[in-house]
Parts: sequence; C-alpha cells; structure tokens
Amino acid sequence: MRDKDNSRLILDMRKHEIDVFHEFGRYNYVNVQTVLLPHTHPDMLEICYLAKGSQEYFVNENAFKLYGGDVFISFPNEVHGTGNAPEEKGLLYWMILKQPEEGKEYLGLHFSEAKVLFNRLLLLPTRLFRGDIECERLLQSIIRTYFQNRDVLTKIELNNLLVSFLLHIIHSGEKKQTRVYSERITEIIQYIDDNLFDTLDLEDLADKCNLSVSRFKHLFKEETGIPPAEYIIRKKVEKAQELIEKQEQSIKDIAYDLGFSSPAYFSTVFKQYNGYSPTSLKVKKKNPANL
Repeated sequence: MRDKDNSRLILDMRKHEIDVFHEFGRYNYVNVQTVLLPHTHPDMLEICYLAKGSQEYFVNENAFKLYGGDVFISFPNEVHGTGNAPEEKGLLYWMILKQPEEGKEYLGLHFSEAKVLFNRLLLLPTRLFRGDIECERLLQSIIRTYFQNRDVLTKIELNNLLVSFLLHIIHSGEKKQTRVYSERITEIIQYIDDNLFDTLDLEDLADKCNLSVSRFKHLFKEETGIPPAEYIIRKKVEKAQELIEKQEQSIKDIAYDLGFSSPAYFSTVFKQYNGYSPTSLKVKKKNPANL
C-alpha cells in the first residue's frame, strides 16, 4: 500500500503467504513529519534501518540518534517513539517481527531454527549499531521481489532474502560496530562546524582532503550517512535555530549571514527540517506561554 505522495510504502507479506510481520514498510520523506507518539509492540521486535538522513528515537527516557547506515532495535514491550522530535526527512525501512509459534510457518524455517533466529535478535548486545550497504541492498531486493508474481518460487525467494537480512542484522549487531570517522573526515566536519557563516564549497572541501569531488562526496556519505551538502545545510539550520532562540538578530540577517540566497528560501529550508517556520519559532520564544 502506497500513500498518495508515494512517501510511505507498506508491504503486506501475507500476499505471499508469509505471516511473520505485524508491519513491514519504508518511508522516504522530503519534509519533516509529525512526532511519532510513544507506543509498544507486545511480544514483537522492531528493526529500523535508516538509509539516509538522521533521526532521534527515545526508549523510555533514553535518547538515541541515528544517521544514515544505522540500525535501531526496539525490543518487545518497550515504550518508544521520537519524543518531542518529528520524524525527519530521510529514507527509513522498518519491520515489526512476530515471535515464532510452534506449528506455524516461519520464513521456511523449522520452529526450533526460527526460535534460535528470534532469540539471537533479542540477545543483541546493543540496540543501535552500524549496518552497511548490504542491508539496503537486501531490503531493496525484498521490495522488488514482493512485487513479482504470487507463486511458490517468489515465496521461496522472499523467505531467503528475509532470513539473509535478519542474519546480517545479527552479525552486524554482535560486532557492535560504532560510527568512527577517518582523520580527514573528522577534520572536515570540524572545519564545517567552525565556518558555518562562510561559503562552504564542495570543491574546496574536497581539496582539503586531497580528493576529487566525487570521491569526497562518496567517502563523506559512507562515513557520516549524510551527503556533505545536506550535512552543511543541517548544521546551518541548527545554527539558525540557536540564533533565533537568542532573539538578538532578525531572521533576515540570520538568513544572509548563514549564506542563504534569500529569507524566503531560508524559511523554506528551515521548515523542511524542523516542521515549523523561523518566524513561528521566534514568536514562540517571545511568548513562552505558547510553547
């Protein structure tokens, strides 16, 4: 099932006689959405893979920040959501996996095998860890196969892809891969953060790394999960929010100081990432009772 704007896709795997998911979906948001309210999945486990963008989740009172390439696990019966943060623009896949039941088919596995698979997911030592490009490749293959003809071979192929994906999640999670930047990307991130009021040209940034622009863009996204141009915009928007909250400059001055071509364009970009305009933020900060 697709939304009218094609931003969300929900797959009903029962179409292929696969009944192990409460929900399996993908979203590709070009603007921020509303807050994901606190909720639980009784006796079910949710796996999220963020292919692009960034997102903050809360489990009970604990915050977890995801970037492109990260995997996030919500374990059964845990209260989780996005807190006060919206669902941000980006590309995310999620699946809510049911526990195996004796006598019921489970991805082509025997009940004993299915229990081992599910229990290994439950025993992962961390809920937030690095995935890799293979995660997205498998998810894309699952979606392509889902839309093929309904027949036995398609079901077998889907079962194999889904088991491969879950095994890949287990292996990645047990390695406890954390996000580590190379020295040159660390230096470039620091340079960007220190020079948000300057013109940050990708060619100049690539030169500082002694890389071609294409190689620099690839390496930056590979390590941070976000293309460099988007990282720069995100950091400028964060800085703008900080300046607006201080109430010391006009929105027009902030827009031009941060290198936006016009206040109107700045407002459009700001709203894309925050879900509200810079003007509304300024009004709220002047009138805290409206918050």
